[in-house]
Amino acid sequence: MSKEMQLSLQREKEIVEYVAKKNAIIEPSAVSLLKTEQEYRKILDGLLEQGFIVTEKAVSEKLLKKETKIGNVEEVVVGKTRFRAAASEIEGNFRVMEEYDVTNHSYSEGKVKDFMEMFKDKFEYLSAILKARNGFNAKPISRIARIPNNNEIEIIGMLFKKWVSKNGHLVMQFEDEEASCLVLVHKNDKKLNEEAAKVMLDNVIGIKGRKIGGEMVVAKEILWPDMPQKPAKKISKDVSILCISDIHVGSKLFMEKEFSNFLNWIHGNSSVGNDLERIGKIKYLFITGDNVDGVGVYPDQYDELSIKDLNEQYDGLSELINQIPEYIEIFMCPGQHDAVRRADPQPSIPKKYFRGLSSHKNFHPIGSPSWVEIEGLKCMVYHGASLHDLYSSVNYLSASKPQEAMAELLKRRDLMVSYGMKQPYVPEKKDFMLIREEPDFYFGGDMHHNGYMQYRGCTIINSGTWQDRTDFQIQQGHVPTPGIAVEVDLKTRNLRETHFAAKA
Repeated sequence: MSKEMQLSLQREKEIVEYVAKKNAIIEPSAVSLLKTEQEYRKILDGLLEQGFIVTEKAVSEKLLKKETKIGNVEEVVVGKTRFRAAASEIEGNFRVMEEYDVTNHSYSEGKVKDFMEMFKDKFEYLSAILKARNGFNAKPISRIARIPNNNEIEIIGMLFKKWVSKNGHLVMQFEDEEASCLVLVHKNDKKLNEEAAKVMLDNVIGIKGRKIGGEMVVAKEILWPDMPQKPAKKISKDVSILCISDIHVGSKLFMEKEFSNFLNWIHGNSSVGNDLERIGKIKYLFITGDNVDGVGVYPDQYDELSIKDLNEQYDGLSELINQIPEYIEIFMCPGQHDAVRRADPQPSIPKKYFRGLSSHKNFHPIGSPSWVEIEGLKCMVYHGASLHDLYSSVNYLSASKPQEAMAELLKRRDLMVSYGMKQPYVPEKKDFMLIREEPDFYFGGDMHHNGYMQYRGCTIINSGTWQDRTDFQIQQGHVPTPGIAVEVDLKTRNLRETHFAAKA
């Protein structure tokens, strides 16, 4: 390496370190512009008074205003950054699967007929999956009365009610489109009772059992719609997906410094060697909800906000998203804190809130849930509000292991845990909460806790947060995992975390 090149690299390093000490970030192209300036610190100080992000445009304008002693404007040459991401040379291959996104497809009037159509759609779809299973020959519930006692019977039903009998047996009432029946789980069958405890109201399952009289069946086995067993699909292209969630811009607890470090990192400003090569493979970014903290989301929230206007929160978010390299395709779904309805399914955040991103072709607001096909791989995206009801109903599940609850939803092939609990749902004529495809990836958020799992060929990734621990989380004893970005290599399906916050 020549002496001139060594000096150039040393100056670039000094600039990046100087900006980092100011808890700010700088675009790589802006570094290239400044490295020939002896008074780069003075220039940076002036720019940082206007904001914590130093862009190429801002540096160019600053340099053009500098005059020589004879009044001529100095010539400015825009140099190339030393970090050249391989993904910047690759054209994105993706499709937002609009047929599974409620955005622009919400026609519910909230009437009885809407509820009936939603539950009918749900039952027909999930029962069709169960009927297709080998070794399972379900009969309509109305046929039970004609079957002799003690004969084997297989049925499909939607759970209407469950209770414990006087003798300690679990009793469940199931319905199909024509009739209902009672299914008894014997109190001494410990394994089956554990499985039956997971069945919640409105779940559609299969039952293998024995008729014991009238319209009552003793269960021997419970069958879920579930995902088929399959290997994880890989691709030959050397690209990666990056996942983050729950930024909460506008909260006093938003971790601005850590997010600045993240933006520096994704530009290659804080990495070397193999890390730079890895970062350069990132072609797609998923941000899975609660992007701003919102206003009036919960009591007394106003006092906990650093930005108390919703539009200004989104302006701040847009400023951050604007710093992500243009070659990265960004997909953002909403959460309960965003400017959409709280009830699932949630449409995408209206583009009017992203005034600073309206011209960015790489920015794609999507609904929750929604689906995106990336390089031929199907990605299901859901912020995760329904999981709260699952935690409160299934004992072994925990918010500190969100991936296990997400796998339960895959097993049910349904993101709506149960109607009528804490999480509200809009009765759309088409049930957008059903898992109608077999996803290769399931990206979630909401729990402020990272979690990963492989489930029947699907990679489950729950991203953490960029908000510090809240008083509510302290009261609940929940410890979040903030400041973590997760990459998944589509060629190998390997995961890798990068931490931007100090580990507890």
